[in-house]
Amino acid sequence: MNEQLFVLTSRKRTTNHVLHLLLCIPTLGVWLIVWLVVISMNSSHNKKIDRQIDRIVQYKVDGLSDSDTFKQNEADNADDDAFHWKVIFAIVVVGLYFYYR
Repeated sequence: MNEQLFVLTSRKRTTNHVLHLLLCIPTLGVWLIVWLVVISMNSSHNKKIDRQIDRIVQYKVDGLSDSDTFKQNEADNADDDAFHWKVIFAIVVVGLYFYYR
């Protein structure tokens, strides 16, 4: 399971703030929009990985074997994805309701 934790930790993203600052200067601050989007996306990605790591550690503390931990983590990821799509679907339905109303 240590390998899976290592792989998840290595998948975290970092933002190169110096590069973005240097790109903001010649574009007179217009690049700031891109910089903020990149920060937001990286933060969201890293939070998702942190949740997966926390789950794995908790399952190991609870005494699950490596294979059971892997299966439970995959099931949790599938549940998260399903919930994500349900929320998007609900937003689209509500948006269409108010658009055609």
